[in-house]
Amino acid sequence: MKAQGIARVAIVITFAYLLVSCDGSSKKKIELLTKENEALRNEARIKDSTINQFFAFMGEIEQNLSVIKQKEQTISKNAIAGSELKPDVRQQIDEDIQTINMLMDKNRQTIAALRKKLKEANLKVAEFERMIANVTQQLEEKEHEIEQLKENLTQLNFTVTQLNARIDTLMEEKVEMSVKIQSQTEQLNTAWYAIGTRRELIDNKVIDKTGGFLGIGKSSKMKAEFNQNYFVRIDITKTVSIPLSAKKVTVVTTHPKESYTLTTNEKGIIEELKITDTQKFWSVSKYLVIEVE
Repeated sequence: MKAQGIARVAIVITFAYLLVSCDGSSKKKIELLTKENEALRNEARIKDSTINQFFAFMGEIEQNLSVIKQKEQTISKNAIAGSELKPDVRQQIDEDIQTINMLMDKNRQTIAALRKKLKEANLKVAEFERMIANVTQQLEEKEHEIEQLKENLTQLNFTVTQLNARIDTLMEEKVEMSVKIQSQTEQLNTAWYAIGTRRELIDNKVIDKTGGFLGIGKSSKMKAEFNQNYFVRIDITKTVSIPLSAKKVTVVTTHPKESYTLTTNEKGIIEELKITDTQKFWSVSKYLVIEVE
């Protein structure tokens, strides 16, 4: 009986040891999977931002092509070979040609920016490449149409200088001012957020070992060691919800508590940070750092 009792105790101890070993191994696997999941989510957020910019650029090119087409039709209607053009009509044609030249230049620059952004984000999507190839072909066809239109205009005594001119000084200043205002508006509406575990945020130089945000010093200036690349850029007029899916959430940066809420599901998982007052939420800092567990 003693031998049987000792055997039972040995079996229980062995089973307990194996159970503990399994629990420890499982815990490590869960931690590893959690880190991998967060890294994938962060990568997905960056790619989503790039994709949104891609379609915005494509929309801009399509809009420019539409304006160019309208200008071409107006010029063709007014420029009838052999007829005498009134001064105001000639001036209008001249301005339309300059606008077309400007928009074509802008389209070429946008295509180059599209390729660069996709390369930086390491996005090799066949559909995107096809769309770029398609719009590039449209631009080439449009350039051929414009060259033919310019040849027709030379018969009406338009000079090569006129036909190849871009916008005049006044229009140039107007465009520069418009671009400047747009840039300033984008800066005002731009914010950044970073999500990760304490270890991830420390390793990526977002917070220090005490849990403080490295980005803001005592003088409220950005520090050199601050890692901007870990953050996701957003437009605060469009983004009012930050997905989380975590058991515990700590908002590291300073944001008025009454300007946001944390949404928790029935399992106790915090699903998202919802911004209820955009202006107030970003009033203290345009950087949002969230520590998750």
